[in-house]
Amino acid sequence: MMPMDMRPEGVQRMMLTAKMLLNMHVLQLNIMDLRTFLQAELEENPLLEEEDPSSETIDEDESRLDEEISELNDERVDKEELASGSEGERPSITKEKKDYFESLIIKKESLYDHLHWQLEVLAKDDEQKRIGEFLIRNFDDNGYLKVDLKELPEILNASTEKVRSALGLIRTFDPAGVGGRDLKESLLIQLLNFGKGDTHIYRIVYWHLEDLEKGNFEKIAQALSITTQEVEAAKKRISYLTPNPGAAFSKEAATYIIPDVILYKNNGTYDIEISDRDLPRLYLSPAYSAALKDKQVEPATKEYVRKKLSHARWVIDAVKKRKKTINRVCGYLVDKQKDFFNESDTAAKPLTLKEAAKALLVSEATVSRTVSNKYLQAPDRIFSLKSFFVKGIKQDSGMVSTISVKLKIKEIVENEDSARPLKDIEIQSVLKDQGIKISRRTVAKYRDSLKLSSANMRKK
Repeated sequence: MMPMDMRPEGVQRMMLTAKMLLNMHVLQLNIMDLRTFLQAELEENPLLEEEDPSSETIDEDESRLDEEISELNDERVDKEELASGSEGERPSITKEKKDYFESLIIKKESLYDHLHWQLEVLAKDDEQKRIGEFLIRNFDDNGYLKVDLKELPEILNASTEKVRSALGLIRTFDPAGVGGRDLKESLLIQLLNFGKGDTHIYRIVYWHLEDLEKGNFEKIAQALSITTQEVEAAKKRISYLTPNPGAAFSKEAATYIIPDVILYKNNGTYDIEISDRDLPRLYLSPAYSAALKDKQVEPATKEYVRKKLSHARWVIDAVKKRKKTINRVCGYLVDKQKDFFNESDTAAKPLTLKEAAKALLVSEATVSRTVSNKYLQAPDRIFSLKSFFVKGIKQDSGMVSTISVKLKIKEIVENEDSARPLKDIEIQSVLKDQGIKISRRTVAKYRDSLKLSSANMRKK
């Protein structure tokens, strides 16, 4: 295994097991990235198969797997019990709601916004948020850190340990590989997040990346005591990694979206379908059993098989857990915002990650990773899952969602006399008559976010 002090700074200090990192990573992948990840795992791990064997074979394989690699299993696993959904007919969405959420989707999310969302939830304290904020502001378009780590403690007036801790946290964020200082470090971070820190693939990237690029397979094989075929397979696996993880958030990036969740309406209730039909279905290869039982097989070979089996099981379990977690979180979101989907006068309700986590008996980090970079398909519109977490404004009657207030402002402006459009202070007065008390400055802020011009500009 690579010595801990040889790993990228910050990452080696994260007290997380390979399995936990893999679960976290798979959970926050959207459907497109998950497909790429699973295809890479299939090609790299001979103990994974895409074909669908009989259920009886699956049961036998998994029973033997539990027996053969029980000593390799990580006891620190998440014990959450999760639910599932079904199908039905689709609901409808009002034009006002579609217009509002369309503005959320059309606005391309920046890399900074995406990382800042995760930092707000996952940072352990305000100090880590402060340091993390500085770090992500110093990432380039590729997601690389463009500041000397040695200078950061003095710049931030923080200890080296705290700087490394904040950077280590960010390096677990989506997209995988952000926070590296160059290509090599970014690839190493991705491999760690994929649970491959103790593999020859990791050692090839760390020690022999240049030789790999030049095609010096025999030199690498000799140095690491592996075959040239293993080097070639490693190169193919490395080709699935992302050399510039931040590029997907660039202004030039395509905005085509494939939904992770599809919402149906069935006899007045809502059902959820997770979009996984096009994903490869993974199973454990039955071929391992003979190798483990054959006394003529070298112990080193058996250990190799056991490690591959262990990782294969982790991947299969992580995918299953991802589906169940998304299903449960989305089920809660749809139930919480059912008035919104039912076309009533009530818009999306105020909702925080903390509130959802408490209701689902999971951590805020789990909810954050579940909704990160994922979308829900309704009949005529795709909604960002993050958009259902709506800030609220405290009123005498209770909390009112910011979406509800914005929709009321939009309605007021659309129904005004175009010859005498309402000024912000007049809109404030109308809202007050409707039981909503906000400042004139807040009215102006919400009006701008809705892309509504000032009264002078709206006058006809």
